[in-house]
Amino acid sequence: MPSATTVYTLTATSAAGMSTTATAQVMVSGAPSPSAGLPVVNFFTASPSGIIIGSPATLSWNVSNATSVSIAPGVGTFASSGTTIVAPAVSTTYILTATNAAGSATAMTQVTVSGAPSPYAGLPVVNYFTATPNIIAAGSSTTLSWDVSDATSVDIQPGVGSVGLVGTALVSPASNTDYTLTAVNAAGLYYMTIPVLVTGALPPAGEPDLIIEDISHSGDKVSYKIKNQGGVAAGASTSTLLVDGAVVANDSVASLASGESRTETFTSYAYGCTLPGDSAEVRADTGGAVTEGSEANNSYSESWSCMLIVGPLLTLKPDLVIEDIWLVSEITGDKIYYKIKNNGVVASGATTSALRIYPCIMPCLPVANDSVASLAAGESRTEKFAAYNYTGIGSSVAVKADEDGAITESDETNNSLSKPKTDL
Repeated sequence: MPSATTVYTLTATSAAGMSTTATAQVMVSGAPSPSAGLPVVNFFTASPSGIIIGSPATLSWNVSNATSVSIAPGVGTFASSGTTIVAPAVSTTYILTATNAAGSATAMTQVTVSGAPSPYAGLPVVNYFTATPNIIAAGSSTTLSWDVSDATSVDIQPGVGSVGLVGTALVSPASNTDYTLTAVNAAGLYYMTIPVLVTGALPPAGEPDLIIEDISHSGDKVSYKIKNQGGVAAGASTSTLLVDGAVVANDSVASLASGESRTETFTSYAYGCTLPGDSAEVRADTGGAVTEGSEANNSYSESWSCMLIVGPLLTLKPDLVIEDIWLVSEITGDKIYYKIKNNGVVASGATTSALRIYPCIMPCLPVANDSVASLAAGESRTEKFAAYNYTGIGSSVAVKADEDGAITESDETNNSLSKPKTDL
């Protein structure tokens, strides 16, 4: 018996591997919020829940105690109750997010599309379209990156416009925004939409706001990237480096103009990793010399693994980790994307990543694999399981790097990351 409105999905698979899905929704009216004060989604439905490609469906909802209501992917922002028409080209799970000052509540409903064509031969190919990071604080920026093949024109909206086949663009949305890339050639168009979630409030216009964007080390030197995302210049300040929670070095930072980023180095400190690894943290504005719009976002940390020492020899090894998993709605289906990084000190060589859907019957076999080209030491890359369309089945998804153990790593225990499907 569900305690909140729930969409159940049935998947039937033949011996030949062909599958079809159907959904049913159990609506729970007046379901209690998990925490006092949160919004309550009284209902969120799709009618009809199954359509033939090209036909419309109507999304309907009613929400209590919310200041904003949005529906993704790419539907929009609405009042607390209402309807809107959608016509997805592929089976799509729509997510309603209701928000107020106490937090947010979500509900899902699915529109199953039959008669959807396989990817059209000759259409443009979107090799990737990402936002890094895809969750930002209000007033900060994210970088859109894309790579498109076989297109005569590429356009990104809102606000970016016509772009080349390969490139990046820095954007600073003021609120949650879905960016859509549309690639066109003589055969037609292919589009992909990615969300950027904006959290927190803008810092006061008349104050600076220092943040640490990244930490890295080369040899025994530790560097970091500091930015003033506030509306006015930040005066001189001091940054502090902590390794495994202990203060090891300070760095004097000259004034930063509004919006300026700078790479700094703790020049007086010689870093040496301690097995099996270290936690490195940089804090901006130690001592509070700068009055900031936010004093809660000055710290950034990373975990670093070490080289392994075997006898008298220094053994240099790669170390693959999965940093994030997310879902992107493409015209040919919902694709699972992931970010893979080589935390090791040498290149990884080519590997294979595997995607699993849980729960599953043992032995739990992957539903898809992805070939990953070699990653340099410290390199991160966005990959996707291009041949697999995610239908929303299961309760969670997991991606494992180096599925077949093709490489020997400094740490073989950190190759996997899993996420509930509601967090994709």
